[in-house]
Amino acid sequence: MSTRTAIPDADVVRIIAAYYDAVDSGDAARVSHTYLAAPTTTLQFNADDPIVTVEAIQEFTARFFHVVSDIAHTMIDIWTTPLMGNVVPVNLAPARSASTVTVVSTALPTFSVDTGSTVTRLALPATSIFTIDIASGKFVSVHNMFDIAKVYAAVNG
Repeated sequence: MSTRTAIPDADVVRIIAAYYDAVDSGDAARVSHTYLAAPTTTLQFNADDPIVTVEAIQEFTARFFHVVSDIAHTMIDIWTTPLMGNVVPVNLAPARSASTVTVVSTALPTFSVDTGSTVTRLALPATSIFTIDIASGKFVSVHNMFDIAKVYAAVNG
């Protein structure tokens, strides 16, 4: 167990892998069930405004799954403790507390965009900051950073 988390590292890996599996399933309800039902729960992409509440996250995810026909994540690594330069940020909104743990993951999601005449596959390296509620093992915040504009460009052909 890491000295920086109150969740064993193996459980953190399981929670993050379950999130990637839920996203890869294309099931918006399954994705939303990985989040803590709280009024401040967020999903954010890059510097965009966060999507707040589990309901809003499920609605966004359902719309996104209509645009992207398939997603497959290859998990690369998870950091549960600070590396050189204090790489795990803990001062981002929403506020972290003793009841949460924040970890960073890198992954390689491959998006398939079906425009009707062709299917475009995009592999976009991504970094995600996950804040997990320790008691429930659910996400308080997920902040994904990857070039989502390339996905939308493929949709608009």
